[in-house]
Amino acid sequence: MMKKVLISIFLCSCISANAQNDSTGIVGSIIDKIRQANLRCTSIISNFVQVKHLSFMNEDISSHGKFFYSKPDRLSMKYEEPAGDLMLINKDQLVTIAAGKYSKASTKTSSRARTMRNILSSCLQGDISMIDGVTLSSEETDNGYVITAKLKKKAKSAINKIVLQYDKLNLTLSTLKMEESDGSYTLYTLVDKTLNEPVGDEVFKAPSKR
Repeated sequence: MMKKVLISIFLCSCISANAQNDSTGIVGSIIDKIRQANLRCTSIISNFVQVKHLSFMNEDISSHGKFFYSKPDRLSMKYEEPAGDLMLINKDQLVTIAAGKYSKASTKTSSRARTMRNILSSCLQGDISMIDGVTLSSEETDNGYVITAKLKKKAKSAINKIVLQYDKLNLTLSTLKMEESDGSYTLYTLVDKTLNEPVGDEVFKAPSKR
């Protein structure tokens, strides 16, 4: 049941509205710097750690696995804990497996799936201004650049803020945090990244429903 809740919360982050971006100021300059650097990144292979904090629970829920990304819109998160869980995006196809439950959607017919793909693709390509329905701010830290995307209050979503951190060394995505108004959040961290290595098509092949 908890895995179903986590997937539902993640899907709820996908909304559509108009962006409000300071594209000519400091924020715009940093976003452009990140976007330009990511033009050279064609793929990412890494480990990932997921931490889910729920405001009504005393302990966080941790998961981990392997992460694969191939530009522009192919992504696979294969969970090693819990084993067998999966989130996969391959162009217009979205597949999730959580606690043995298989779900498949098309970005051509599902606006929720389409928006999720667009959000993740935008974050990984470093072109955050492509994300709809947000006001952007930025901060430089010792480790990199932090971009905060605040969602409009009128948006019908549990998520009210997305916080992204990009490595200072190569400006690729390092962490993705989705925060909710009640204090809950989901944090994804990419660990030991390898860039621009070939990723086989089989990695993004959707498993058959069992």
